[in-house]
Amino acid sequence: MKPEKKGLDEVLKTPFSYRRENRADPFRPFLTETTGPAVKAPEEDAPLTGMQLFEPGQLTLVAILSSGTQSLAMVEDSTGMGHILRVSDKIGRRGEVKSIVPNAVIIEEWSLTTSGTKRVTTNEMVLRKEGDQE
Repeated sequence: MKPEKKGLDEVLKTPFSYRRENRADPFRPFLTETTGPAVKAPEEDAPLTGMQLFEPGQLTLVAILSSGTQSLAMVEDSTGMGHILRVSDKIGRRGEVKSIVPNAVIIEEWSLTTSGTKRVTTNEMVLRKEGDQE
């Protein structure tokens, strides 16, 4: 048997009811605060202090000092002012000095992907000798 087709008048007279059981609310937004990244980024308006005012690319490594087990690095900003770096110093908004080796400073910076996962990148500030070019 062939199913009987209803006419337009019959369809319009039939009351409509939406069954919500086991269905999502069609008017609720897909993206909410709870669907954001699990790892929270530091507040963008948080005040920056010390070496957090400079991103690693704004600094030039000019000297590395070693005394026993402790190593220090001297960097220079674009105005020619010198600053001292130690291991575990914060640098930039999301960077940290991980190690100071005889000819470089290793800096780890982290960022969040759009999916909320934390990605870590490693940068090196290399000590250049007088005759070296960048």
